[in-house]
Amino acid sequence: MDFQNTQFKLAALKSEATMAKAFDNQCVEQHLKNELDTTTASMAKYLLMDLQGKVMDECLQLFGGYGFMNEYPIARLYRDARVQRIYGGTNEIMKVLISRTL
Repeated sequence: MDFQNTQFKLAALKSEATMAKAFDNQCVEQHLKNELDTTTASMAKYLLMDLQGKVMDECLQLFGGYGFMNEYPIARLYRDARVQRIYGGTNEIMKVLISRTL
């Protein structure tokens, strides 16, 4: 946190994560009321998993070469973030489902 570049990157990521959390909370609320439709659920999976990948990629970049060493938690988080965009329906499938309602 001593470096301005790191501060700026983390501030931007926190801002995006906060917006994503608001959307996620809205989706959870709709789900609990049995009001969550397929399109909104697809948007949530696509956008949130894509953002998770972006955040982990940026954080891994801050760690440099250490980011790929299994001794550091960021390596596991990066791998986990990548697979999120695949299972449960790829992001491309989510886009197809969303585009059907346009």
